[in-house]
Amino acid sequence: MKTPNSTPITATRLALRWTLAAVAVLVLAVAGVIIANRTLFSPSHEVKLLQRYLADGDGAKALGLMKAQVPEGDAVALNGEVLKRTQSGITDFSVDKPQQVDRDSELRTVTAHYKATGVEQQSTYTLRHAGKSWLFFDQWEFEPSTLPSVKIKANTVNEVAVNEQKIPLVAGVSNLPVFYPSVLDASFSTKNFSADTRGVVVTKPAKDPVEISLKTQPTKAFVAAINTQVKKYLDGCASQQVLMPSGCPFAYNTSARVDSSTINWDITNYPTIDVSYYNGAWVLSPLKTTATLTLTEQDLRTGAKEKKTIKDTYSFTADLTTSTSEVSVVPVAGGEQVAQ
Repeated sequence: MKTPNSTPITATRLALRWTLAAVAVLVLAVAGVIIANRTLFSPSHEVKLLQRYLADGDGAKALGLMKAQVPEGDAVALNGEVLKRTQSGITDFSVDKPQQVDRDSELRTVTAHYKATGVEQQSTYTLRHAGKSWLFFDQWEFEPSTLPSVKIKANTVNEVAVNEQKIPLVAGVSNLPVFYPSVLDASFSTKNFSADTRGVVVTKPAKDPVEISLKTQPTKAFVAAINTQVKKYLDGCASQQVLMPSGCPFAYNTSARVDSSTINWDITNYPTIDVSYYNGAWVLSPLKTTATLTLTEQDLRTGAKEKKTIKDTYSFTADLTTSTSEVSVVPVAGGEQVAQ
């Protein structure tokens, strides 16, 4: 049997429950706003978003987010596959909590930690508070900056490969604006010249470009081509049945009479080829060859004939004309170039 006050009591309890539920929803909503503001609308989130754009190769979004100036140069590393490759060595990316620059400042710094090709590195970003959206959520923007750049230097070639992408060189140099962090590897390989891969990790903006200087080395094919031409030249000298082969480094002097049919030159040792880069050109070190001469001499006074064998070492030089695929050797004997 219901009491007279049962209905009002039930209604009061129901109202209390609805009030408590509303308060709980409000508390959860406020907590959700606070959590979202600290995560999705925080300076750290902006840095994570930037790194996501870089990893995706979306340079346009990354540049728009950073509001950065792009220095002059080849922009090949700022978008697409090449940008992705600059990020492929970046792993284990994480960010610290934002740090206030000073007590009254709206600036925050965020330090990111990561591995670049397995080595621990870090980068620091500065962001500024830019108001609120939807009344609750903070907006953060990167402080305007200028992107760093990498200077690629190489001699003897007019293009190199940077992160698998061929880029042209002007007077042996190319400047590449890059995002940070970035890992860049440069190398080149042609028929005559090559350079081992050299890399650099860019972690922050810099007033001066980071430099990759490639050291050019002659290839085995280049040295072999020079060796072939030098041997051909010396074999041509040895084929001449005269005491002083024309345009050649070796000669024999005698006061006796010599029948030319008895003259025979033979190259005992060919030169060792040593090529170096000097004063903007490839040069060949002085060459030494050993030749053996056999001949029969006749004494002009007595008429007696004597078979002789003379072995001696002779020196000469040669000029090189080179390109990435061709090489020409011009021997110099007696101070004059010898036509081949």
